[in-house]
Amino acid sequence: MLRVLTYNIHGWRNASGAVDVAALARIIQASGADVVALNEVFHPLDTPDGSKAALDELSVLLAMPYAFGVALMPQFAFAPLASYGNALLSRLPILAHAGHHLTPVAGHEQRGLLEARLLLPDGKTTLSVYVTHLDHKSEAARLQQLAAVFQWTTRDRSRPHLLLGDFNALTAADFQDDQAALERVLADDKLRNLAADGMDVVARLQRRGYVDAAASQPAADGPQPTYPAHDPLTRIDYIWASTPLAPCIRTCGVWQTDETATTSDHLPVLAEIDL
Repeated sequence: MLRVLTYNIHGWRNASGAVDVAALARIIQASGADVVALNEVFHPLDTPDGSKAALDELSVLLAMPYAFGVALMPQFAFAPLASYGNALLSRLPILAHAGHHLTPVAGHEQRGLLEARLLLPDGKTTLSVYVTHLDHKSEAARLQQLAAVFQWTTRDRSRPHLLLGDFNALTAADFQDDQAALERVLADDKLRNLAADGMDVVARLQRRGYVDAAASQPAADGPQPTYPAHDPLTRIDYIWASTPLAPCIRTCGVWQTDETATTSDHLPVLAEIDL
C-alpha cells in the first residue's frame, strides 16, 4: 500500500506568518505518507535559526529525500535568494526528476511542473509522479497551463502515474447538491475568481482519462473542502490517478490533525493506493 499526500504549505508560513518546519513534519509524519507533494515551496529558505534550508530540515526530520522544481524567482524581501516552486519527498528511491516551466500567460505568475520517477518496492517497476500548482486568478490561464502539463504527462499516458497539487480549480460536481456552499465560495473575495470564467479544468482532466481520487470514494467519504484551512469552503487540492492506476485507489480524503488548521492555509489530501 502506497500512501500519497499533497499539501500546499503556504510558502512555509503558518497562520502567524512564522516558519514552523517542525509542525509540517509532525503533520506529514502522522499521515504515514510515503510520497509527499508540496506546493508554494521557497528553496532555499532559511529556518528561523539559520542552521539550514527549510526543505533540507523537513527532509531530515522525515528521513525522506526530496526533489525540487523551480517555477520562478519571485525575489520577496523575506526570501531574496530563494526560488519558488514545487517539491516532492519520498521514502521510495527517486531515480530521476526534472522541473518544467508551464506556458507563460501574460499578466499571470509563472507556474511549473515537477516530474519525478520513483522505484517501487519490487525493485523493478517505476512510478511517475507529477506535481503542479496552477494559476489562482483565471480559469483561462489554468487551462493554458494544463495544456502544457499534458505535453509532459503524455509520455506516461498508457502507464500508471499520479498528478498532484493545488489546481485552484472548482468542479460543479462538488456543489450539485449544495447551492448554498457555492454561494459561500462566490461571496469570498479570494475564491470568487475561481469560478468567474467557468469550471473547465476538472472536466478537461477527466476527458484526458484522469480519475479524481477523492471523488472516486463512496458518497459518505467523498470530496471534502481543503481551503481555507481554518474554515474550509471549497476543494482546490487534488490527487489525480491515470486511468491504469485508478482501480488501485483504496481511500482518499482530507488529512487533519490538531495543527493543520493553523500550519498552512490549505489542508493536505491523503490517498492510499494498492501497488
